[in-house]
This record gives sequence, C-alpha cells and structure tokens, in this order.
Amino acid sequence: MRNSFKNISAAVFVVIIFFIGYLRETIFLVLNSVLNKYPFPYNNSYVSPPNFLYSYSSQTLITVKWVLTFGFSILFFMISWVLIHFYFKNRRFNKITVWVYLFLVGVSFLTAALGILLGNFDETYTLSRFVIGFAQSPLIPLVLFVLFYFKTKMEQQELT
Repeated sequence: MRNSFKNISAAVFVVIIFFIGYLRETIFLVLNSVLNKYPFPYNNSYVSPPNFLYSYSSQTLITVKWVLTFGFSILFFMISWVLIHFYFKNRRFNKITVWVYLFLVGVSFLTAALGILLGNFDETYTLSRFVIGFAQSPLIPLVLFVLFYFKTKMEQQELT
C-alpha cells in the first residue's frame, strides 16, 4: 500500500511539474508577444495577451520577466526537492538536488555579472538565459528523479 501511494504521489508531482512548465511557457510567450509587439496569435499556446499588459512600459515588462524567472526557478527547485525528498528519503539525493540548482543559478548569475562588468551584457545574456532556463523547466526534476531511481535500483540489486 505504501509503495502504491509513493508511486501515485510521484505521478502527481510529475503532472504538476509539467503543468507549471506549460503555465510558465505560456506566461513568457504572452509577455514576449507584448514586448515585441507581435500580432496575435504569435504564441504557440494561442493565448491572447490581456489588454492591461499593453499599458505597461517595456522596462516594467522586462522587470516582471526577471521576477518571474526568479520565482519559477525557486518553484521548480522546491517541487524537485519535495519530490526527491519524499520519494527517496535520501539526504545525499537532497543535497545533490540543492547543488544542481545552486550550480545552475550560480553559472547564470556569474555569466550575467561578467557581461555587466565587461560592458557586454547583450553578448552574455543568451548564455545566462539558457542556463537559468534549465532551472525553470521540467527537465531537471525529471532527470534527477530518473537518475536517483536507477541508482537506488542498482544499489538494491547489489544487496541481493
């Protein structure tokens, strides 16, 4: 019974991870369509941007995107950590999860900071954005889960 609850919980977390990933993608596509003044239906989700977004300046929308980037990165980290913690109950896996997210955020931050310090932010933005994109996508929690799952299975087989 406990194993089936654990598996159902993991499946629910995977669905939540994908839903939040879709929601994040839709929000950013809508913001980008307003920022770049693309006509509807520019975005793949075919969500028409709400009219109130057009009343904000480009700088305000860019600030909103930065805040959302930070927020979604934290949200994906928290969901990943909770999934790993409750499914595996392994402190080492929890630490690896934390370090992976810290690494992604750190590399992104250092890349952006280096670009700002050298006056080349436009040149480093793409790399910084690419790296932080991993921290706010379903890819990292799913890869970590699969790696930890197979690591656990291999350790169990060695014991038998």
